[in-house]
Parts: sequence; C-alpha cells; structure tokens
Amino acid sequence: MSHAVRPRRRLTLTLLSIMGAVALSLGAAACSDETKDKAGDAASSAATDVSAGVSDATKSASETLARNIATEQGEEQFKSSGNELNGKLTCEASAEDSATEVAINCTGTTQTGKPAKLTGTTNELPGASATELEGSFTGTVADQQVFTTQTLGG
Repeated sequence: MSHAVRPRRRLTLTLLSIMGAVALSLGAAACSDETKDKAGDAASSAATDVSAGVSDATKSASETLARNIATEQGEEQFKSSGNELNGKLTCEASAEDSATEVAINCTGTTQTGKPAKLTGTTNELPGASATELEGSFTGTVADQQVFTTQTLGG
C-alpha cells in the first residue's frame, strides 16, 4: 500500500467511527427508558465480564512467568549449593486473585538421586525481570534445607 493511501484510509476509518457513534446516539435517543435500562445493564454486564477476563489473564500470566523463572533459576540455586540436579525442576505456581503474591512449589531429583524441593512466594510482579524473582525461597534435599534466598537468579 502506498504512503498516499494510508492517510485516506485513516480518515475514512475515523469518519466511519464518528458516523457510527452519531448513529448510536440517535438510536438511543429514540429508545424507551426500559430499552435504555436494558442496554445499560447489558453494557455493565459486559464490562464486568471483560474485567474478570483481564483479571484471569493477569493471574495466569503471573503464574506462567513465576513458574518459568523459578524453574531455570531454581536449578542454578541448587547447583550453587552443591546439589546439582539430574534434569529439570518441575514447578507449579499459584497466584492470588489479585496476582500480587505467587506461591512457587518445585520438585526435582539431584544427581545423587535424592529428592529436591524448592518452595517460596514472591510479591513481585513476575516479569519485572526476566532473569530473577524476588521473594522468600527455600531449597531442600532429602528434607534437609540446603539454601534460603530472597532472590532466585540475578
């Protein structure tokens, strides 16, 4: 598409949007009070549904980011503590409804065959950093604590 066509297309879309808004206003003016109330209720319901969807998406994104960071950085933390893992950690993350706190629970196995666990929480919005997660985390091997840290990664 040429550069000369783009401004005309934007202008056309803008005019269509304005005409649509005017048509909706005129249509609403001709409606009865009952119809307006129903339209208002439907709009309110739609806004609530959108808000819930955004909240669910935020929660899901926070869980995914926290889980991914904990998996990678948790493995490094075990290695630094002298307990290298045999394979990857398997992590789960569970966010509060507000997604302001995410609980992390990971399991794995050390190269010596002992069970390893990483647990903790973060109050940081996951994704603020792609390489670290701030919070309170504890690593155990065979139920013995091998590290505690306020930051995974970094």
